[in-house]
Amino acid sequence: MSNALTSRQRHLNAVTGVDLGVLYTVISAGMVLVRRYLTGRGIDQDFADRYGSAFGRTAAKIYRTSNGAEPRRAWSNVSGKWRRVNGYLPTETEILDEAFTIYKRTAEYVAPEPAPEPSPVDVYNKVAGHFPAQFADLTGETLRSMERAGSTAAVEEFVTAQLDDLDTWKQANEQYDRAMVGDVDKTARDAAASLPWDDPHLQAFLTAERGQDDHGQAQAILNAAVVDWLYDLTGTVEVPDVPRPPAPVIPQGCRIPGCDGTWHYDGQCVAQLGEVQFEGADVALPAELVIGADDEAHIVASAYNMSSLNIRREMRDRTSAREFTAQLRRLADAIDDAAAHLPA
Repeated sequence: MSNALTSRQRHLNAVTGVDLGVLYTVISAGMVLVRRYLTGRGIDQDFADRYGSAFGRTAAKIYRTSNGAEPRRAWSNVSGKWRRVNGYLPTETEILDEAFTIYKRTAEYVAPEPAPEPSPVDVYNKVAGHFPAQFADLTGETLRSMERAGSTAAVEEFVTAQLDDLDTWKQANEQYDRAMVGDVDKTARDAAASLPWDDPHLQAFLTAERGQDDHGQAQAILNAAVVDWLYDLTGTVEVPDVPRPPAPVIPQGCRIPGCDGTWHYDGQCVAQLGEVQFEGADVALPAELVIGADDEAHIVASAYNMSSLNIRREMRDRTSAREFTAQLRRLADAIDDAAAHLPA
């Protein structure tokens, strides 16, 4: 017998004495097998045994398309039986990852991509982007039409809801201002600067940037509409033309100097001491000396504001500042003089 035959026989004899499980395990060492891959992705063993073959066919198809060759072969123990299966090197797991997202039954296990963090512009426009249009066409006639169709209570409820929306809008502006600082602010503005004018992302950015100005304008619109509704009586209320009763006769005449008898109907003598004017034709701070029929003299100062949200006066030069201080001095002097009529 030749040495070659003797050597071959020795190898065959050695193989017959080796445990097949050990042999197949050694042959497949370092290979990534389909069922082991699936359980490593968190899928239970029953699912892997049931659908492993179909999943493996999907992976093999991807491998052939990518490499122009068949996958490597390995051994796998399936339900107690050793089967010849495809095996993949650790560097080829992207094939299995792709198959995991494509194969119908494993695709359900794929975690969805995390949603991108919304930008401060997106957050603002979701909360407050619709408010400018909501207030744009609001007028006193809008409220009168609502009152005619429903009731005064319906108008009051509507106005309350608008005030709540203004508060929500203000909070959205404050949140946007806090978010748009530092690098975020610079990044957002740089990104917007490169967009064409009709790009919706640029328009969304500009809407958020104008938020505070638009909010102030909406406040003024709502205020003007409410004032118009409250004080314009056209077509809503009929006021009968009834002559006023005669003024009561005060035996001793006016009890304070400067009274013109206007408030004698209420049994009072009133003398105008002066006033301080603020911005707006209907905004002032007047002071009066008042005495009633059974009352001691007293001084009243009251702010009058029909249509402005704020009582203010802005002075930008010396002349306007001097005019304002002159009004204050005249009113202060008049109050000092009128104090002589007050009890000690």
